[in-house]
Amino acid sequence: MKRLAALLASLVAAAAMATEPVSVLFVGNSFTYTRPPALGYNVENVVDLTYAYSLATPGDGDPALPQPFGGIAALIEQFATQAGLDYEVFHSLRGGATLRGHFLNTNPVGWDLRVNMTKRKWDVVVLQGNSTEAVARAGGNPAQFRAFVTKIEQFIHVGNAHTFRESQLYPGGSSTPRPIPANPNANPNAKVYLYQTWTRPDLAYLPTGEYFGEPLETMGNEIRDSYALAASANGNIAGVLPVGEAFLRAVNEGVAFRNSYAPEGNLVDLWWHEDQFHPAKYGSYLSALVIFGQISGIDPQSFGASEKAAQDLGIEPQHAMRLQRVASEQLAASGVAADRRNCLHANSRSNGAHACSN
Repeated sequence: MKRLAALLASLVAAAAMATEPVSVLFVGNSFTYTRPPALGYNVENVVDLTYAYSLATPGDGDPALPQPFGGIAALIEQFATQAGLDYEVFHSLRGGATLRGHFLNTNPVGWDLRVNMTKRKWDVVVLQGNSTEAVARAGGNPAQFRAFVTKIEQFIHVGNAHTFRESQLYPGGSSTPRPIPANPNANPNAKVYLYQTWTRPDLAYLPTGEYFGEPLETMGNEIRDSYALAASANGNIAGVLPVGEAFLRAVNEGVAFRNSYAPEGNLVDLWWHEDQFHPAKYGSYLSALVIFGQISGIDPQSFGASEKAAQDLGIEPQHAMRLQRVASEQLAASGVAADRRNCLHANSRSNGAHACSN
């Protein structure tokens, strides 16, 4: 009788767990909150963890980029809803922030970004570095990037209180002691992904750019290799989300302009017209398709021409389908299987499989 009661109790507990939504946290900067119209998209259905900070320091923000933000996180939430998945999506974003900035709170107005990583026992965490953080040019520091990928991964998974010096982690790092409090919501089962960023046309096509005169592939390949090294050096990273590679695939397949400063043909511009490095609506859409496809296991092409987010953003059906195809092809090329529809959703929580394996 006691065994039966225990069995029933465990089944009830499992059923309760199965109804819980999957919690997803994005940690990053303006490449994740994007530019209009994705910037303000679906804001009512995601949680902007820096919104309260922005209200407290109104002079620090850009009036053209009002919070709360939607961006990539809000597109992911919309895709999940359409796919019948129960996600709760949060983001902690600050313009220009590096992963080091998130972990050490090196923000000029004192925003506590690290504490945002402790708000939940996350199922999925997506880490997006600064646009040049992972490369050796344009002010980047690959060794520092790798060091803070690991520091944040450990904070999410283990979360022990400790003190460290950056000089112990990479050449040229500060010797200042850095005390880190414990993460009360550390989750060893969380899936931590790296959001691979993309090459910047402004750095390749403008004479002042660090990559001037070189093809888009030069910077893109450096980013790809740096993110791959950061993941391979840390066995606890679930995978790299190949967004930057998808951008280059869209260019090389004749879906997007290679040189946005000299557009030709009926193609899309992945980059925001005012600066040519933030994502425009097409780049935001492609980014979100790649990320959602990998963390959910659902083939982006399954959405088709009537996909709601594309309609809401004003993306023409033919371009939406082309971008879905590019995302699908890139995931396949990166070894990510498609159509594993039961991979990351509420029902998967009962057996502990919180996300797809790569």
